[in-house]
This record gives sequence, structure tokens and C-alpha cells, in this order.
Amino acid sequence: MGHSLLLSGAEGDRHPSQYRRRRVAASVSEVRSWSIDAYLARLAARNPSPAGSAVAALNAAQAAALLALVARFRVGRDHPVGEVARSVLGRAEELHDAALGLAEADIGAVDEVAAAYALPRGTEAERARRSAAIADGLLAAAGPPAELVRVGAELVGLCERMAEIGSGALLADVAAAADATAAALSISRTNVEADIAPRRGTAEAEDLAAVVGPVDDLLRRAARVRDDIRRALG
Repeated sequence: MGHSLLLSGAEGDRHPSQYRRRRVAASVSEVRSWSIDAYLARLAARNPSPAGSAVAALNAAQAAALLALVARFRVGRDHPVGEVARSVLGRAEELHDAALGLAEADIGAVDEVAAAYALPRGTEAERARRSAAIADGLLAAAGPPAELVRVGAELVGLCERMAEIGSGALLADVAAAADATAAALSISRTNVEADIAPRRGTAEAEDLAAVVGPVDDLLRRAARVRDDIRRALG
């Protein structure tokens, strides 16, 4: 769900001021230490974040972790397999960290949008300032999912490389990484499109739209990795 719909009160009786009163503040530095149960509880809570973009980021982080797992099993192999595995391992670990950082950045950006929704709107001038602040906040909130598309593009490439050197059950983990990457890419594109909608036509919005332009091709490549692996295992 895009940040604008999530924060607008468009569903039921949700209202941004309720979010600000009820939200239990969580420093973004805590995100990496959340247990799975704590993360899911926060995801299900009546708060603006974490939400879809955080889910996308964690899918990307899991994809990177799976690729690192497979690479570690192949590092000791003879050249060139071992060299490819070492290269993939190093980059997968960097992308894993980058994805978690983007989850944290998204939570911070969504909280800024929530603050904009909570601005006063009693006068026409206040409403104009509030609308501008919301649109600006949403444009900024499109940044983390747009950057996640770049992360996802690299992950697809790593999946393709690992599919060439994996074997046996490890190939199933590469396929899982490809599917997790595809989920991250698809979710991120939708969130970027939702967030830039109020500023469509501006240079900033069009730049962000261009970032998500390659997603369809990336999804096809990820699906090809999975399907090729399924055929190889069958």
C-alpha cells in the first residue's frame, strides 16, 4: 500500500493524528534488532510504518542472505567457480546491509509524511501549506523504494551468476532468492508510483519514475532464473 493511502485516512476511520498519538516511537537503529515476532506485530499494528516498502526491503535482504549462503558453499571450489562465489558473496553481503538500511530509511521517511498530514488545516493558507508538505514528503518517501529497485537489479544479476555455478539443493535457494528479489522489485515500483503521483510532471518525480522503468525486464529475468532452475531440478 502506498504511503499516501496508508496515511490519508482513506480506509475506515484511520486518521493521521491517531497515528501520531498511538504510535510507539521506534528508533530506526532498532530495526535490525527486532525479532521476527516483533517485526510482524509492528507490521500489523495501526501505524504508518513499517509497511510495504519495509516488506520489500526485507525481501531484498533475505534474497541477499540466500545468495551469500549459496556462495559460501561454493567458495572452496576450483577456479572459476570459487572466484565467482567469492565475488558474489562479497557483494551479496553489501546488498544485504544496504537493504536493511533502506528499510530504516523508509520508516523515517514515512514518519515525516505522517507529520505533514498532522499539520493544521483550519485556514486556506494552512491547507495549502499542508498539501505542499504532504506532496514533498511523499516525494522524499519515494527515495528508499527507488533505491531498492537499484539493489534489486544487482540482486537479479547475482542470482543469474549463482544459477550458473550452483548445484543440487543449493539451486532451490537461488530460485528462492530470485523470487524474493522479484517481490522486492514489484512492491518497490508500486510504492514509488504511488508516492510520486502528487508531483507527476516535475523533474524529481520523472527521475524517480525512470528508476522503476526497468522493473518489468528485471522481473522477467528473475522469473527466468527460477524457471530454468525448476527445469534443471525436474
